[in-house]
Amino acid sequence: MISQSIAKRYAKGLFAVGEKDGKYRDYLDEIEKILKVFDETKQLGKALMLPILEMQKRKELLSDIMKALSVPLPLANLFSMLLEKNRMGYIHMIRDVYSNLVDEKEGRIRGTLYTAYPLADIMQRRIEDGLKKKLHKDVALQVIEDKALIGGVKVIVQGTIIDGSVKQQLETLKENILKE
Repeated sequence: MISQSIAKRYAKGLFAVGEKDGKYRDYLDEIEKILKVFDETKQLGKALMLPILEMQKRKELLSDIMKALSVPLPLANLFSMLLEKNRMGYIHMIRDVYSNLVDEKEGRIRGTLYTAYPLADIMQRRIEDGLKKKLHKDVALQVIEDKALIGGVKVIVQGTIIDGSVKQQLETLKENILKE
């Protein structure tokens, strides 16, 4: 919980800078680019996070990375601050919070659509359009195949679960039979 509030502070600070200079969307793309580099070269991320290297060496390494990737100054400053305060481990949470801030600014909500079988794009768009009408915001759904559903779909948006799966229907039927 504390880590979430720390991530929110950093994300909101960067977002405020991004709104001011009109590059809030670009900053999200840049964060994704940096995290991709860290994820592809695990040793690089570890070298920055673990205190095996002295702080000055880690700062130089981070500076070299930021220059090589042509990272904008506000983002480079954020990463530098995270490094100095030994909070590099928060960067994924910061990215998630920042992404939510961008979505909120652009009037979009993200959610997850679980389906037992591959779903045609037109069906996904119909579900997104239905949710858009209901929630009065654009909805972007990430599709995840879950064979345990047997059939139907389950959608999770903003903590709300809409379960139209066969598995859920069977569970409801079972509960009703047991009640009688």
